[in-house]
Amino acid sequence: MAGPCLQIDLDAIVANWRMFQRRVEPAYACAVVKANAYGLGADEVARALAKAGCTRFYVAWPSEGGALRRAIGPTPEIMVFHGPTSDTMDIFQLYNLVPVLNHLDQIDLWLSGNSSPRPAAVQIDVGMSRLGLPEAHWGAAAKMLAKPARVIAHLSCGDEDSPNNAQQLEIFERATKFWPGVTRSLSATGGSYLGKPYHFEEVRPGIGLYGGGPEPAEGSAPHTVVTLTAPVLQVRDIKKGTAVGYGGTWTADAGTTLATVGLGYADGFLRSASNKGMGFVGGQKRPIVGRVSMDLIVVDVTGLSVSPGDEIEFVGPNMPIGEVAGAMSTIDYEILTRLGSRFERTYTGGE
Repeated sequence: MAGPCLQIDLDAIVANWRMFQRRVEPAYACAVVKANAYGLGADEVARALAKAGCTRFYVAWPSEGGALRRAIGPTPEIMVFHGPTSDTMDIFQLYNLVPVLNHLDQIDLWLSGNSSPRPAAVQIDVGMSRLGLPEAHWGAAAKMLAKPARVIAHLSCGDEDSPNNAQQLEIFERATKFWPGVTRSLSATGGSYLGKPYHFEEVRPGIGLYGGGPEPAEGSAPHTVVTLTAPVLQVRDIKKGTAVGYGGTWTADAGTTLATVGLGYADGFLRSASNKGMGFVGGQKRPIVGRVSMDLIVVDVTGLSVSPGDEIEFVGPNMPIGEVAGAMSTIDYEILTRLGSRFERTYTGGE
């Protein structure tokens, strides 16, 4: 019997990228493939997207950029959100990576550490208080690097209907006046749904490529990309009053049929799904009962015909990733990026 399986539809990822491209034209839709393409396999995902025509990619770390360059070849542009440090400058040169420069010292390091000019982007802090140049440093940064490859920022509430979006749009527009004529990039998945004022010349979809993120108010939603299934290992009947799992956190209030499934938090299926999550089996959504343990969970399958070896769907067309994340009190980003290496992974499409 195979263990839990993760099926990744590369054609759906490509279709989602093309959907974003149509939505934001004439802006360009890049592909964010950091964190191993949100846990789905950066090499496979980026190769499929590059074959489909995507020429711009974003990662977080230079090591990710180097690995991506080896996977997709010399032509596509690869941007690195975290920028360089003194011990990673050689990686940027070796793999022809474009850094995002986030503070004045980083700009100085980049300019002084290259014998000839090389492209770099700058990031503006528009209200996240994470990476990026604060307003007091915009002028100095523009004097140091007058023609960056692009100016980027990140909306703090792009996934929400928030007044912060308009405020941060205004800050970004004000900041980019220091770099006239330079490509601007403000929005990720959520921001791309906010309309043309947020698109500028480039958007950076991430979670939407992988079938997650907010639902757009209008237009197409992303296709489902991931299907996670796990096998039933044992089926048993228990009596009223019988406890299930570690700590006995769930007790049957009537005679119940249980399916013990080979999936757990070692696979990245969060423990917070205990007594809250669901699985799809026998054409129905059925509850997870008791605690999620390292390798096992239990599903109430009372009244269904279920046998060892049957598969239960925990993410997929019948179990949308946003719904799964909500039951775990988290977001779809975390669900995807935590999916472990123990899965049997299969890829479809991408030819």
